[in-house]
Amino acid sequence: MDKRQRRTRAAILEACVALLQEKDFQKITIREIVERAGINRGTFYLHFADKYDMVDSFENEMIEKIERAIVDNLPKEPSGQLFLQSRYDTIVQILTCYQENKELLQFLLQSSYFSFQSKLRKRLKSVFNERVLPNLEKMQYDFPVKYVDFFIIAFTSVSLSLADYAYQTKTPIQIEETAKLLFNLLLQGPAKTFGLLQDEDA
Repeated sequence: MDKRQRRTRAAILEACVALLQEKDFQKITIREIVERAGINRGTFYLHFADKYDMVDSFENEMIEKIERAIVDNLPKEPSGQLFLQSRYDTIVQILTCYQENKELLQFLLQSSYFSFQSKLRKRLKSVFNERVLPNLEKMQYDFPVKYVDFFIIAFTSVSLSLADYAYQTKTPIQIEETAKLLFNLLLQGPAKTFGLLQDEDA
């Protein structure tokens, strides 16, 4: 994607975020989007088939960014316990991704919360199965795959809810503080509940 295409997408996104402050997404028209973005309808349709295709494209863009944040922090630790305890850095990277793309994430949370959450969960599960699990197997760490869905549901639900709250209250995400909260919730809650972490390891 060249610079002009990126600028056009950014203008469309900015227009959508502004319009969402005035009305529900279902009531927003293409005409309103292009007028607010300062482009013509033809330019919009060069990028998207309609406003729902636009949402789908923006969802995929954000999910790809989150995936990169995870893949860049794939585990290299020699034990499963250290793997669990070192996921703090991964959470920091994901929250940083949220913050760096706050306008995009804000649009998705306001226009397609449940669709975006569902697609993100599916992609995170694929990333775990395709990228993380093979690494854990090399460490000879038998991670109970049956609990993967629960961890993903817990993380996406809590992290996206916190991000949504931050935008609704116009309060910036405090990355370090929020990362510690999420890390402790996952480590002290599900990890201990499922026997992945013992008290002496906490």
